[in-house]
Amino acid sequence: MNKIEFLATIPPIQSGLKFGGDGARVQFDIPETYLSEAVKLVTCKNKVLKVTVEIKEG
Repeated sequence: MNKIEFLATIPPIQSGLKFGGDGARVQFDIPETYLSEAVKLVTCKNKVLKVTVEIKEG
């Protein structure tokens, strides 16, 4: 498993994006229809991830 894909949004809450002295943290809201993909993230703990963000138009 080299790729996990799902659509998501950054929640409209203050904690959706956090910035601090050691970097930043981003939180995502993932629809239930992508839950099977999101669950795969559990296997990614303690691994370095390459994150690509594309804005879906429409």
